[in-house]
Amino acid sequence: MKISKLASAVFAVVGTVLLVGSIVTSFVALNKPAKAVKPTREANDFAQLVLGALEDGDFTAVEGYLYGKPSLGLDREPATAEGKLLWSAYRDSIAVTVDENCYGEGTNIYQTAQVTYMDIPQTLSQLDKRAGELLKKKLDEQEDHFALLEEDRQIPQTLKEELRTRAFQEALAEPETVTAQITFQLIEKDGQWWALPDQAMLDILSGGLR
Repeated sequence: MKISKLASAVFAVVGTVLLVGSIVTSFVALNKPAKAVKPTREANDFAQLVLGALEDGDFTAVEGYLYGKPSLGLDREPATAEGKLLWSAYRDSIAVTVDENCYGEGTNIYQTAQVTYMDIPQTLSQLDKRAGELLKKKLDEQEDHFALLEEDRQIPQTLKEELRTRAFQEALAEPETVTAQITFQLIEKDGQWWALPDQAMLDILSGGLR
């Protein structure tokens, strides 16, 4: 399985996601408070909503909380069955750890958290190795190794597909993970709170792919 092919099938809108930072940044200057901002309970409650949606893998909800209301296409489903499984497993892998509530720096309010999630490229890079191990195990279970092969001593395509599917399922069940720190700014405008994500948060929304 080619990683680039599967990744592109799952995250066709990655480029759009990674552009959101520049989109929403243009709005910040329009809403800078005149006085120093002190974190409020409302700000902290909103930060927890954002983090809760992220941990639940509800990227559509996270998108709705972003300042400037950018359309990232995160509600779009992958076209292939494997892509759907990968996308679902990726969202399920997300775990958020928060050390403290939101805090103020000058006139801005921020929330920091540590997010652990599936390392998709690293996880998929193990597929060939897993498939090879499964093939070796299957051959070891057979008294006659050649009984599994075709007349030209090649591995049947059906067996290749079976092993690839099993390797893929095992990889998703035990994925490689990575942990990153995210920091997003909290912005209040007309009584509504919004989140301005940093690059690390955008990378997570895009599946960790650049």
